[in-house]
Amino acid sequence: MLEPPDDLTDAEVLEAVRRHWAPEADAVEHLPVGWGAHHWRVDAAGEPAYFATLDPDLPRHTRATLEAAYASAAALGLDFVWPSLPTLDGDVTLPVGARTASVARWLPGERPETSVAELPGMLAELHATPPPRTARAWASEVDADLPGRLRALLQQPWEGPLGPAARELVVDHLTQVGAWSREHARLAALADPATYVVTHGEPGVHNQWLARGRTWLLDWESLLLAPRERDLATLVHEGRAVDHDPEMVRLFDLEWRLSEVWSFARWMQGPHLGGADDHTALGGLTYELTRPHFDEH
Repeated sequence: MLEPPDDLTDAEVLEAVRRHWAPEADAVEHLPVGWGAHHWRVDAAGEPAYFATLDPDLPRHTRATLEAAYASAAALGLDFVWPSLPTLDGDVTLPVGARTASVARWLPGERPETSVAELPGMLAELHATPPPRTARAWASEVDADLPGRLRALLQQPWEGPLGPAARELVVDHLTQVGAWSREHARLAALADPATYVVTHGEPGVHNQWLARGRTWLLDWESLLLAPRERDLATLVHEGRAVDHDPEMVRLFDLEWRLSEVWSFARWMQGPHLGGADDHTALGGLTYELTRPHFDEH
């Protein structure tokens, strides 16, 4: 998130990190990076030492799912995984208010400008890795009656400064969302659990990191056992030639698109002040309602 949370202070974040992960920590600074979660740099002896994350409580990311995902990533034993650290009590996450905290070591580096050439090989290695016992299986996050839920949402006031524009977008695309939802349901019924492999879930350039002379995959909160196309959809979107099932790629494109539409629509209908994160949410809603599908270029 670009803006700090309004219900949690830096001092409270520092206290949580010191008590449960790193007693030597002496300062934190909120970082305006990423989307959905809040992030802090954590210093020790005046130098960056840790990276703290607070994930909101969402249907896709509860404390139980985050604990399973982060623990599974740490158990993979792959040299491109930058894992979260266990707490002093042995868990990987910690509840902090209505959010879930996790901490990784600080990794100086930079995000590549474009997706790295070695990503297909990294994903192939990930998909061939035996599943950790803590890994959960994919289940769709998309409500079967998403159009109905959106229609009900449209009956409520959209009173924030960006609400009317967002509502108009949803109204204009509601019929299309209905068609996408029906197609998603048909494709989801084709997914075969016998074929599921370990997947990252969001391996795009935003979760790639160049450091120590190599590429790392960060942000493992979405790790699940799923069809390999859950990750390969990213490669198809990037225009890479990769063996894949087009219907499963389409499924996970729709899965992402529809879950984002619902998340952003709820955000825009709710109270907001028109800040940077609110504008990002409106941009996300616009993009997901209007962009082409991965196979429509």
